[in-house]
Amino acid sequence: MLDKASSVPLHVQASNFIREKIYNREWDVDAKIPTEFELVELLGMSRGTVKRAIKALVDEGLLVQVRGKGTFVTRPNISHPSGNCLLSFAESLHAQGLDFETQVLEQRVIEADERLSAKLQIPVNAPVLLLRRVRTIDGEAVMYIENRLSLLVAPGLEKIDYVKEALFPNIERLAGRRIGYSQARYAAKIAGEKRGEILGVSEEAPVLHLDQLIFMVDNVPIEWGNVWLRANRYVVGTVLQRV
Repeated sequence: MLDKASSVPLHVQASNFIREKIYNREWDVDAKIPTEFELVELLGMSRGTVKRAIKALVDEGLLVQVRGKGTFVTRPNISHPSGNCLLSFAESLHAQGLDFETQVLEQRVIEADERLSAKLQIPVNAPVLLLRRVRTIDGEAVMYIENRLSLLVAPGLEKIDYVKEALFPNIERLAGRRIGYSQARYAAKIAGEKRGEILGVSEEAPVLHLDQLIFMVDNVPIEWGNVWLRANRYVVGTVLQRV
């Protein structure tokens, strides 16, 4: 089944074989894939090579192993809307009826450097809240969030307990006006050592990265955010209307 004369390592070929089965929906979401012994026979390779291939796909987020039951194709079971409605991730999770916990890793006031000055349209050295959080569902980290917020626009944000309170309502309360819109860009990236450790995935695992600049209704930027989402748990959904 595989090309042993190829320069591509056998475990990589095995991973590619399984991945194509999943991408082609021959092995669909939630489906149990063949056992290691069945794959050994199907692919004509050692069990160690098969185990290595499966582990790579588990780290990648395409497969999940359930003790005593087998290996299954994962379902990205959390979605985030992309369209005309701007929701925070907390609001999105609440709307889906998902219970989550927030852990604050860092919350401190810093001075804007030249990059933050340009992003948030504030003077260099102006006060900015640096907020780093992790959200977990059923004890599993699903997103890592970095926020940099202008305290000139919403003074007092640094005093909020973000373990208990959501960010967007406090921005609007302290700024005295509503959030208007965002400029967002999604990209697939590799987790890397730091974010992989935070999200509980391999440093080579794929993650979905959101780079987002949020503006108040008067076009004043309030937040520059970066969010890393576990690719095996999150999808971005949208509703498009034909006009």
